[in-house]
Amino acid sequence: MRCGMAARTSGRFACLSSGRSLAGTSLSRGVNRANTIRSSTASVLVVEAKKGDSVKKRQRQSEKARLYNRGRKSACKTRIKKVMTSVEAMSEELPKAESDLKPVDELIALAYKELDRAVAKGVMHKNTAARRKARVARARRDLAVTAGLYTP
Repeated sequence: MRCGMAARTSGRFACLSSGRSLAGTSLSRGVNRANTIRSSTASVLVVEAKKGDSVKKRQRQSEKARLYNRGRKSACKTRIKKVMTSVEAMSEELPKAESDLKPVDELIALAYKELDRAVAKGVMHKNTAARRKARVARARRDLAVTAGLYTP
């Protein structure tokens, strides 16, 4: 019985449930369907195209940019770490006056400069740089609050 007018009388989806609707395929009754599918995909031939000169050039350019960007990001991280370690060191012996925070302020200025440069060069997104600047500023503010030099 074909999937035609006769199948419509017994139900709308009679063809979907019968094994005859799959005529012409490699499936037969009693054969495991997974094995049949697996054996048919095992003979797939993958052909790789030869890379053109433009693809190779693009790979060279992106590798050079990756190394450049990695250096910039590393410089930003280093500056931020220097600020954080100096803040931790000062938190052990709290500063007595605002002038005692001068070394931290200089390190923060260098960190901000490095972050702004990374944003200008397109290495870092502006929101990422803003978040990192805020983290550094918060650390300095918390130090000033615990020392009693600033009241929020």
